[in-house]
Amino acid sequence: MKVCHMDKFSGFTLIELMISLTLGLFMLTIGMQSLLLINKSFIAVKQSADMQENARFSFNFISRDTSQSRYWSELLPYSEISGSLALTDESNDTCIESGNSWGAQLRQSVFAINNSSGTYTCVGNDGYLRGDILTLRYVEPTPATIIDDEQLYIKSNGNLHKAFLGKDKILLINTLPTNSTTHEVISHSYFIGDTKRRCNDQVIPALYWQTLVNGRPQKEELLSGVENFQVQFGVDEDINSIPDKYVNANQVINWRDVQSIKVDLLMRANCPDMAHLDKNTYYLGDEIYQPMDNFHRQVYQLTLKH
Repeated sequence: MKVCHMDKFSGFTLIELMISLTLGLFMLTIGMQSLLLINKSFIAVKQSADMQENARFSFNFISRDTSQSRYWSELLPYSEISGSLALTDESNDTCIESGNSWGAQLRQSVFAINNSSGTYTCVGNDGYLRGDILTLRYVEPTPATIIDDEQLYIKSNGNLHKAFLGKDKILLINTLPTNSTTHEVISHSYFIGDTKRRCNDQVIPALYWQTLVNGRPQKEELLSGVENFQVQFGVDEDINSIPDKYVNANQVINWRDVQSIKVDLLMRANCPDMAHLDKNTYYLGDEIYQPMDNFHRQVYQLTLKH
């Protein structure tokens, strides 16, 4: 009978085991770094997609209001509107929270303030942060089905037009022949405000508008992550209905000369990414912005006919 002898140990030697552990640790490190890079890339892509979506929704709001205010300003000579509510121009930057005077400034369909809330106290008292304030006004095309006492309305039968508060709808001065419809007055002031929310102790900004509620201006948040809002205006100086140049709000002499509105939005992620440093320079309207912080940002621009 033959006896088999094992001349060598069939397992790993200590050196082989150490080499295996070293290679394993090396591969694990490479894998972890790859996962971190993938995660970082995923975060950047998601933040970029969120910013793009928020910019799209912001432009949808502003585009609709611009289109409606243009249509309204071209529709009627304001001298033909009578009724118990006197419509006015917004000849200065005054906006008060009490009363209905702000909503009644319907004779001027566009107005803006450059990089300040100024004496626009209905915005300044509501957490204004930075950037321009753009105000657009018009009459809602869809007829109103419910009339609120303190809201502002225009009644029209195609030839005659009456402006009034809801509670005054039955006054003789506001009556019209049959086949008339009543439409709500819309006023929106867009601005950047403080949401009072924080991420890593950093303010989360948002795009707001001041809108008419019961005839008075009231703040409503539209979209978070909008860090700056700049507008410039194409003005017609030679009365040919074509913009001759773009100017800032404080350079507009006659708001009825505005033919187009150029909007710059600076979108920002709500939370910082400590693996990212924003070294970019952003050119927004008349502002140059160099943040040097850890937020992801993107700039979006849109030019609208008015």
